[in-house]
Amino acid sequence: MKNSCLFTLFLVLSWTTIKAQTSSGSLAAPSRDDFEGIQSFLSSDWMEGRGTGTRGALMAADYIASMMQLSGLLPYGDTVANGKPGAKPTRIRTYLQNFKMIRCHVERSSLALIRNTPEGESALVFAPGTDYQLEAIPLGRETEAQLVFAGYGIEAADKGYNDYAGIDVRNRIVMILEGYPGHASTNSSAYKKLGSTFGDDFATLKKKLKTAEKNGAAAVVFINPKVLNSQINEPISVDEDDENPRHYLPADPGKLNIPCFTMGTDATIKLLEGSAIDLSGFENKAAQDLSPGSAIVPGKKLRFSISIKSEELIIRNVLGMIRGKDTTRNIIIGGHYDHLGISKGEIFNGADDNASGVAGMLALAKIWANTSDKPACNLIFAAWVGEERGKLGSVYFARNSKIVPDHVSLVINMDMISRSAPEDTGRIALSIGTMTLNEDLRTLAKHVNSKLDHPFVLEIWDVTGASGSDYRPFADRKVPILTFHAGFPDEYHTPQDDFSRVDANKMEQILKIVHTCLIESLQHPPVRER
Repeated sequence: MKNSCLFTLFLVLSWTTIKAQTSSGSLAAPSRDDFEGIQSFLSSDWMEGRGTGTRGALMAADYIASMMQLSGLLPYGDTVANGKPGAKPTRIRTYLQNFKMIRCHVERSSLALIRNTPEGESALVFAPGTDYQLEAIPLGRETEAQLVFAGYGIEAADKGYNDYAGIDVRNRIVMILEGYPGHASTNSSAYKKLGSTFGDDFATLKKKLKTAEKNGAAAVVFINPKVLNSQINEPISVDEDDENPRHYLPADPGKLNIPCFTMGTDATIKLLEGSAIDLSGFENKAAQDLSPGSAIVPGKKLRFSISIKSEELIIRNVLGMIRGKDTTRNIIIGGHYDHLGISKGEIFNGADDNASGVAGMLALAKIWANTSDKPACNLIFAAWVGEERGKLGSVYFARNSKIVPDHVSLVINMDMISRSAPEDTGRIALSIGTMTLNEDLRTLAKHVNSKLDHPFVLEIWDVTGASGSDYRPFADRKVPILTFHAGFPDEYHTPQDDFSRVDANKMEQILKIVHTCLIESLQHPPVRER
């Protein structure tokens, strides 16, 4: 009852604030009064960290929908049946876009090294959580297969490097290293040839796993060579909870189906023991002349068993809109509302990540919904779910909406806009990402920033190949992007990301840039890639 009363009181206060501040129909940019209350409430303990698929996320979605309604946005979510018993049924639109998510975690697992000895085969059993960590996959399995060293696990023949050239990994278990040729030194020949974006383009763990899966591997053993310099057993740590769950959209072609065992120090030593594999020698040679070093590891196999527990959950985006003069064209303004939930008894409130982006989106929505003139085109305001679990909400929308890509002229994304990185002591840095083609948007952002009383030091970057936030599903479909990010604070993804640490002045200035870029983009649609 206490929760319900406080929630109702906050909505009443929010309604009063909206009516008092937007009666003039002004197009002034949002002020801190427009977003501070929203950001504070979304990042309070009442929201329980807004973990995807949890009660806290459902409460947050209802709150965001209520704020959209109070601001005067039209609902842009699902249509549902409405009507009294016996009356002709009608359908009404809501603010909620519901869809299914699969949540799975490893229930049980085993991993053993099978070695050929003069006395026959011997098995060395590895301990889960100590010798290895396992990424959850949709379905369990049991396999015994030959071990193959596949270098960095990269297939980039067009760039002159391919760890899979000349080696058959079908139905075998590939052992791959973190990194890519020359990653340890920007002065290396390989780094200079491959370029600074090679890591993002080809060497993320997800891309390596998809490459191994495409080549028919049965599983991946992932090694960080740095563990060999450690004096203690150090497996990779789990940053979520003890179950290490994974989240997928049903029938998602991008989900990972291949098991990945990340090995600790002692287990890595045992895998390499007695083999001809020299990790340092391989890395040095690859950095010099892009030479792969893939080879079968003779006399060694791995046997594993995985049992997976899966559950289907309903999750939801929250969507509202303002109808424009040209209803065939749309601009989407959004940010994700989910965070990490509760882990080991601690609430991850996510004030900056990303109550800030959602509060900024709702502040802009209030300003635009209470102006006297229609915008030049439709404005869709979106609170995405599941960004922390693989951008599930934005992926679902981009994949299933009839307006994407042809009828969306711009996507504005705000993710972490209320803090600064530790090295940004003056709190003057701002990152803005765009597509390769959109020199017009880069010029616009620089111009708008220059008009501030205290302009930011801008990092204008190309989102091509990057996958850090909800711009990715739209960039993949060649929709122009403006994504805003203020920096990674020390409290990023910790329980200390609280509202008390928010820099409201910085966020207010960022929203001025977003607001003005939106005005200009309505009148001058960005150039589109075809």
